[in-house]
Amino acid sequence: MGWLLNLFKAVVTVTATVIGVAAVVTIEIVNAASEAWGDYEEKKRKERLPEAERVKEQARDALKDVNDELLSILDKFNRRGCWSSDEKRREEYLRQRRDELKRTIDGVDEILVAKEISEESEFFENFLVDDNRAHILQGQVGVSVFGKKCPSCGRDMLIQWPRTVNTAKVTDFFWGCSGWYYTQSNGQRICSKTIKISQSDMNIFTRTDSPEYQVSNDELTELVMLPEPCSIITERMDDIVSDQRAQHRGAEDYRCPTHGEELILRKKNQATSLLDQYYLGCPRWKQNNQGCAYIVKLKSAAQLSTLLKKETGKGIL
Repeated sequence: MGWLLNLFKAVVTVTATVIGVAAVVTIEIVNAASEAWGDYEEKKRKERLPEAERVKEQARDALKDVNDELLSILDKFNRRGCWSSDEKRREEYLRQRRDELKRTIDGVDEILVAKEISEESEFFENFLVDDNRAHILQGQVGVSVFGKKCPSCGRDMLIQWPRTVNTAKVTDFFWGCSGWYYTQSNGQRICSKTIKISQSDMNIFTRTDSPEYQVSNDELTELVMLPEPCSIITERMDDIVSDQRAQHRGAEDYRCPTHGEELILRKKNQATSLLDQYYLGCPRWKQNNQGCAYIVKLKSAAQLSTLLKKETGKGIL
């Protein structure tokens, strides 16, 4: 794992966007992706490995079982205030096993990114994000990321921007530690580290064949707030909520950084607008603010488009 990180010190998302590729030309990334995918295919042939998607599916199923058992042991501790030496050893093993499975899923995702870039390179472009195209980066918020760790605690860092801003500009973005979503017994956040996104981070390599990327940031936001488009998007998002519930699944490109499971699309009961209506939450969340508190608020047109395209094959436009 880490073909892009090792070669270019870049950050990669599961939607095949590479962040921080200043001074790297497109052909270098495409060649690196082709080599990584070719190496994997050769290894798979020699060692008779299953398809990457099958490896990921098996790891996801195992991860759910690990989380079920781990949370059961933690519930016993919360009820009794202690656990046996066997339970303690089991808890430590399960945490290690969970980390292994998360790394397996990350590794498969990164290989699949290499495949997409290698086979569809004509749809990718390397460019510097400005305010008019800031929604391209905004659409990556919440998507699983490889290669950006918190310098304070080692947890995954995520692209963020202030909650009060709907149409973000490049100066609004920052990296936030995923530890912010979890609190200690004293009520304090586990980690609140933030890092301002640098000018170098604004050099990205991504697909540009989506219609949403052919309009400006402001134009896309204004469009989705018009009554007819807003109604259509709401209906499509509601369909995804229903489909995920019926199929007992989450959104594939969005995972909880702690539990590693796919996030579930949910709808608020009292929303002020379309950009306040939907969010993705960890399946380990429980009512009354119990369980995992990790969520991704879908508060921009670009985020809605990214999710819709992944789930239905078609974005907003």
